[in-house]
Formats: sequence, C-alpha cells, structure tokens
Amino acid sequence: MQKIIGLLDLDYFYAQCEILRKPEIRGKPVIIVMPSLRENSGAIATANYEARAQKIRSGMPLSLAKKLASPDSVFINADKPYYEELSQKVFEIVDFFCEKVEQVSIDEAYFELTNASDFEKAEENAKKIKQRIKSELGLTCSVGVGPNKLIAKMAASAKKPDGFYSVRPEQVDSFISKQKISSLFGVGPKTEEIFKKHGVQLVSDARKYSKKDFVEWFGEGNGAKFYEYVFGNDLREIEANREKQQLSRMITMKQDSRDFEFIRQNIDFLAEMLYKKLVELKKKFKTVSLIIVTERMDTVTKSRTKEQPIVSLEELKEMEYTLLKDYLNEAFSNVRRVGVRVSNFDENTGLQRKLLEFK
Repeated sequence: MQKIIGLLDLDYFYAQCEILRKPEIRGKPVIIVMPSLRENSGAIATANYEARAQKIRSGMPLSLAKKLASPDSVFINADKPYYEELSQKVFEIVDFFCEKVEQVSIDEAYFELTNASDFEKAEENAKKIKQRIKSELGLTCSVGVGPNKLIAKMAASAKKPDGFYSVRPEQVDSFISKQKISSLFGVGPKTEEIFKKHGVQLVSDARKYSKKDFVEWFGEGNGAKFYEYVFGNDLREIEANREKQQLSRMITMKQDSRDFEFIRQNIDFLAEMLYKKLVELKKKFKTVSLIIVTERMDTVTKSRTKEQPIVSLEELKEMEYTLLKDYLNEAFSNVRRVGVRVSNFDENTGLQRKLLEFK
C-alpha cells in the first residue's frame, strides 16, 4: 500500500494564540518573548509575519528586537499553559481524523493518511483537518501531503502561511529537485556550508555526487541519509506518540435522511465498532457525542456528560439516541453523515466485555 503522510505546522503559533484572545492587535507586529530573570532581558520565541518583515526572528535577543521594532509593535511574554491548551485542542481534531499521529512539537505533527483509498481522498481528509482547526479554533496552519515524512514537511513549507500543498509520488522528483539544499530535513547551517563548498545550492546540484562523496563529507549515517533525501526517499515511519483523548467512528449513510429509525441503525453499527475498540483499550469514558454532517455539509456536534463512567454498550447507544432526538427536534436539515464519539476518559481502566454483548 502506498504510504501517504501529512505534516501540520501551526503558523507563528504563539503569536496567533495571543491574537486570538486580543483581536485588537491583529495586523500589528506581534512578538512573543521568553523573558529571563534579568529585567528587560530575554529572547524572542516567535513573531508573526508583520514582525518578521522588520527582520525580527526567533532566538533574537529582546534588546535587538526592540531596536528593530516599529512603534506599533506589540511585545508579549509567553504564556505556555495557554498555548499548550490550544495545542491540545488542535491535535484532538487531528486525532479525530487519523489513527496514527506523531506530535513533534507544540505546533507541529505528522499524521498517517494511508488508510485513504487514494491520494485524492487523502488530500480531501487533510483539507478537512485544516478547515476544522480554522472553523472551530480560529487558528490557521500550513499542511503538506506526500508519500513520506520528508516530502510532507517540505510541502508544508511551500505555501505559508495558511497554505496547503500536496506532492504525489509522480511529482516528487520535479518538486524536490528545485528546492534549496537547506530545505532538506536535518540540514543546518554547518551542513549547508559543507554542501556550498562543493557547489551545492539546490537539491539538483547534489545529485551529481555519489553516495561515497556524501559519506566522506558527513560520515556514514548522515551521509547515507542525505544521499537518499536528495532523491526524495525517506523510510522513516510515523511513531504514534499521542494518547487518544477521544475515539470516534463516522459513516456516510446510504441516503440523506431525517428518519430516526434509519439513522439509529447507522448509530448502532458505529457504536458497536467503537465499543469493541474501547474494550480492547480498556477505556472508561464519561462524555458521549453525536456528530451530524447535514446535506449542506454543515457539521453539528451534540454532547452529553455523566458524572460516573459509562460502562456498557447499551448505555452508549441510549445516550446517542437521546442526542439524535434532540437534533431532529431542533434542526430541519437531512443527515448525510453521522458519527459517534466518546471522550473524557476515566483515569481507571476496566471496561469489561459482557457475555453475549457482541455477536
């Protein structure tokens, strides 16, 4: 099966978070500072594009940034707990769409799209992730899709900010050959300098050298790795490192409908699949959600939380039926897709599989 991987990179994340809670600073240069213990001292954590236009960069001393900044620039001390809270919400959305997610930082993650039937479907799913993050959280991100981690990351950098770029297998060679050698994963300033000494500015320049040359320049491990990278090859797998904060299953129904019994049958099918997974993972949960996608492609989510963990398939189904009745009483649109989601997992494991609960 052809691997399909996405890379999500939140745009100037800390600055975006601050703009989200202080809309009045939108459009101004926003600089996030990691302060030191000394007064008026620290380093720049990140800056938005308006600030970057003033040559303010991450890692720059605060004193220098203040000299470069325009009078309307806004300096804000970093609020890590707030950023981590928003980051968690972002990657819960990614979790919803993807089984395997490798979060590499507070604002970046790889995700597996291989289960999609083809690249077109994978691209559609990646765009949905991007749209959901923007509509639900108000945050923009850049997303790249490719046949491996290397290409996905380079694709995500191709159209920033708020960009989407996909590189299909047949496009890899033409895409990567035009890139700067510094865009390859793992190529820092020292590595770039060595490449430049040998006349290598673009990836295509590096292809005239042999693997032996690369090993001579960078050593056995890095040399072999960089040699594969210049041809667009990358065998690294996604290493799932996120504990699921929620689990869900979704289905497109055979026809759009508002008929309770018809929709209920689809909910039963999803609930049974989901509950089997919960038993396997030994997860108890307190929150049940019903996700409705209407004929107009609007998404509606209804949830209910209990004080005590839900421990039976029957209880899960009954809660979903109640949420469905609530939706049908409030809305007039037909249902196209329906989803069942559980979250708010209990710290103690122990869902028990009841006799004859599954056929």
